[in-house]
Amino acid sequence: MLKKLLASCILGAAAISAMAADASIDFTYASDEYSIWGKGKSEIYDVAIRINDPALVGKKITSIRALLNAWEDIESTSLWLSKELTLEKVGSVKVNVPDTYSADVAPEKISLPNDKESYGQLSASLEEPYVITEEGIYVGYSLTVPPAQKGTPLTTTQSYPLLLSPGENSNGLYLRASKDFLKWMPYSDKLGACAMIYVTLEGEFAEYSVGVNSIASTYAPANKDFYVNAEITTPGANDVSSIGYTYTIGGKNFEGNLNFDDPIPSSLINGTSVYLPIEPISELGTYTLELNINKVNGRDNENPKSSASADVTVLPYVPQHRPMLEEFTGTWCGWCTRGYYALEKLNEIYGDNIVLAAYHDGDPMQVDATPVAVDGYPSATLNRNGMEDPYYGKANDGFGMKKEVEESMGMTVPMDIQVKAVWGNANKTEIKVESTSTFFEDNANAGYKVGYILINNGLSGATGSWSQSNYFAQYAANYIGTELEVLTTWPAKVPGLIFNDVVVDVDGMLGVENSLPSAVAFNESYASEFAYDIASNSIIQDKDKLYVAAFIINPNGTILNANKAKVVSEDTSAAKGIQSGVEVSAEYYNLSGIRVEKPQNGVFVKVAKMSDGSIRTSKEIVR
Repeated sequence: MLKKLLASCILGAAAISAMAADASIDFTYASDEYSIWGKGKSEIYDVAIRINDPALVGKKITSIRALLNAWEDIESTSLWLSKELTLEKVGSVKVNVPDTYSADVAPEKISLPNDKESYGQLSASLEEPYVITEEGIYVGYSLTVPPAQKGTPLTTTQSYPLLLSPGENSNGLYLRASKDFLKWMPYSDKLGACAMIYVTLEGEFAEYSVGVNSIASTYAPANKDFYVNAEITTPGANDVSSIGYTYTIGGKNFEGNLNFDDPIPSSLINGTSVYLPIEPISELGTYTLELNINKVNGRDNENPKSSASADVTVLPYVPQHRPMLEEFTGTWCGWCTRGYYALEKLNEIYGDNIVLAAYHDGDPMQVDATPVAVDGYPSATLNRNGMEDPYYGKANDGFGMKKEVEESMGMTVPMDIQVKAVWGNANKTEIKVESTSTFFEDNANAGYKVGYILINNGLSGATGSWSQSNYFAQYAANYIGTELEVLTTWPAKVPGLIFNDVVVDVDGMLGVENSLPSAVAFNESYASEFAYDIASNSIIQDKDKLYVAAFIINPNGTILNANKAKVVSEDTSAAKGIQSGVEVSAEYYNLSGIRVEKPQNGVFVKVAKMSDGSIRTSKEIVR
């Protein structure tokens, strides 16, 4: 259970707004909440954080403090500093060996605000302050939970001797436990927590400081303004209301400025993503962007790490990333109503920007195979990247899948897929499918495949096996005030539901061999054909609501990009799902991605703009 620690107890908590240039602060990755943690065993625990921000080079560590759940019945408690995390074998056990500073410290019993429980604290003041160097420093503590006496179990504090604070920071928690975590590893992202370690820093802190942690590699459309995503830090004494920056790309120098409506608070630990506008680039290809933030609030930036670089790949157009969510369900499954609800909501919100597919089992919509092994219902996989809940996703509560879908949509992938599906005969028993995959990378051994599935909307039935089981009506009190509360108003057996996005033919779901060449080239498109014979398909109800989904599959089985198209007649304009229209202009590029005004004698990539706004690419030989 999470408990709350008053912010005043942790002093500055690494926020330094309004701080004087010369200061003493408490640095920590911990927030004002905490919970107990442990493995319930007798073993050695080693816990650490890492300080490696260039803005802290030269600052002095004068004291260290760590909060614990245990204050008694633990042994060998120490606080330490180390440039490397090293284990050495002593007897039959590996122990942590600090290389910079170590002090044996007895735990003291303390109370925390608004909490009746007792806790432990380790604290030490360094006789000689340690000056942080460019290589950074690990700050940590160690403790041993001794074996319990025969017939006596470990106490609660022995079983769960640590206090951890919720949060994720790559430097916020390093952990080693002698029986469970045999090597030093970063665990903040795995446990969703940071160590409750506090480090007193003294020194002169910059007033105007913005650091650049990284710049994301970017795909940009030719001849259009675009943005790069930079992760910045703000360790200065003043909040950041604006930044000025210079950058070089394609051999040209530029300047930019960005104002923040809400100033970014000063912080020694928190990173912030900002999107910086960049001038258009006309020629296709990959460029190196060199960027430097030189101004903060109109003043010179005092941060020593103010620069970073990243690749920018300029494309004729930036492909849209459409996630593919596959759900595994059945009308007999009482919890599967939340999967039904999730897919209906996602369809309502995102429409054709997402590909949804429901594989039914044990009911009238059952298909004879699934693309991944299914060990429980409801379950789902997003882009075939691990099993999770179709509503909660990987989260413990809330509509986590919606957040994951949005994050997936925000990814740019270097490939696009378009698809069209038309009836192959007059009585609508055959479907002809054509997909076109365009790649914006050179990959000599890609190993990609195109996969297909057939989907039907609007399925329903009057018999009992079509009624959706619903357990939520039995547990209404658990869902009051949540988005799923609506399901508690449905009966235990829900008749008359309309089932959409139902997979009715799995042929092609694992990818078609040789549907793409083993090697793919930048800005080149590849066509692939497929067909369905649905003469004996008993699941399909309304042929006017049939769709074909097409998707590019990685060699590891994950899906890179997807699309879908309604099955229509050949002479229907909607059949032109692949880039269509009348050519209104064209440009030519050599195989290095350089635009050529008048191509002569060679192989060129033609980039044609169509009347419907789409772009069509092709490789042409000019003589």
